[in-house]
Amino acid sequence: MHRLALPTVVLALAAATQPATADTCSPARVMVILDKSSSMQSGTINGTTKWSTAVSGLGDVLSAYDTKAEFGLMTFPAPSQCAPGALDVAPAMNNRSAILGALTTPPPDAGSWTPMAQTLDVAATEPSLVNTAGSRHVVLITDGWQWCSPYDPSTRFDGALAVAKLKAAGITTWVVGFGAEVDSAALNEMALTSGTERPACNAAQSDPAAADNCYFQVNNANELVTALDTIAATVTADELCDGIDNDCDGQIDEDLVRDCTNACGGGTETCSNSGWSGCTAPVSSAETCDGEDNDCNGQVDDDDACGEPLTGDDGGMHAGCTCDASAPLDASAFAPFAALALLFLRRRRS
Repeated sequence: MHRLALPTVVLALAAATQPATADTCSPARVMVILDKSSSMQSGTINGTTKWSTAVSGLGDVLSAYDTKAEFGLMTFPAPSQCAPGALDVAPAMNNRSAILGALTTPPPDAGSWTPMAQTLDVAATEPSLVNTAGSRHVVLITDGWQWCSPYDPSTRFDGALAVAKLKAAGITTWVVGFGAEVDSAALNEMALTSGTERPACNAAQSDPAAADNCYFQVNNANELVTALDTIAATVTADELCDGIDNDCDGQIDEDLVRDCTNACGGGTETCSNSGWSGCTAPVSSAETCDGEDNDCNGQVDDDDACGEPLTGDDGGMHAGCTCDASAPLDASAFAPFAALALLFLRRRRS
C-alpha cells in the first residue's frame, strides 16, 4: 500500500491564517470524538469489546483531568449507519459523569459505519467547541477506515481534509488508532496535517503494527490509557506552541523546546510565534579532510577529500597546480629540485 497524495486544498487550508487569540488564561476545551461503529462492539481485544475498553480507558483519564480542562463528547455515526456524528455532551469542567452516562449504550453489532471525515467537519463548526477563549482540541478515537456502504475509495483521505478545516479554525486534532484494523496511511495524514505527529515518525507508514506511525497507535487498554494520558497532560498542564498562555503564567509559548532530526543527526527546535523553527541539528556541508562525515552520507573523508598533495594535468609541479595542505607530502615530487641543488653545491666546491 502506497501513501497517496492529498489534494492541494489540504495545504491551502492547513496554511490558512488562524483566528487571532486573545491573550487570556482560559482552560483548554477538549472534544472527544469516539468511534461508535459496529466494529467497536463486534471486535474484541483480550476478550473484551473495543467499546468497553475505550469507555473504561476514557473514564480513567477523565478521573485525572476533568478538573483541569473542559471535556465534551461526540460519537459517530449518529444515530446510525453513516450519518455524521453529533454532540452528546457539551464541553465543561467536571464532566466525567455526564460523558460516561452518554456512553452506556454500546454500538449495534452491525449496520453502523465509520463517517470520520463527516463528523470532523461537524466538529469544526460546533459552537460549544469553537466559541472559547482557551485552546481548543479534538481527540479522535477510531478503530477503522473512513467507510460508508458502499465503500468509495476516493473518500479515503477525506479525514485529513476535515482536519485541515479544524486547524484553520484554530482547533488542534489528536489522532488515536485503536486496534489492528485501522487505516494507518489515512491516520498518519491526519496527524501530519494537524501538526500533532509523534517525533521521528514515518509519514509514509501504512502498517498499524509499525512502531513509527505518526498518530497514537494503541492495541490494548493500557496503551489506550497511556496515549490519552499523554494527550491530556499536554493539553491541560503544559504550555503549547499555539499563541495562548496555556499555563496561566502571563507568558505565551515560553520555554518550549522539542527534539528534531535530519540526515546529520539530532538537535532541538524552539517555539516562536506559534510555530516551531530553528532546528539545531548539524547541517550538511561539503566533505573536507577532517575525520568527520561533513556531507552526512555515512562515510568519512570520502569523495577524494584527502587526495594527493599536488595535482595537475601530469601530476607534477607546474603553474596552476593546487596543494591540499591537509594531505601528507609526497617527497618524490621534490626529487628533481634536490638533484639540481646537489649538482650546484658540487660545482661551487670545484
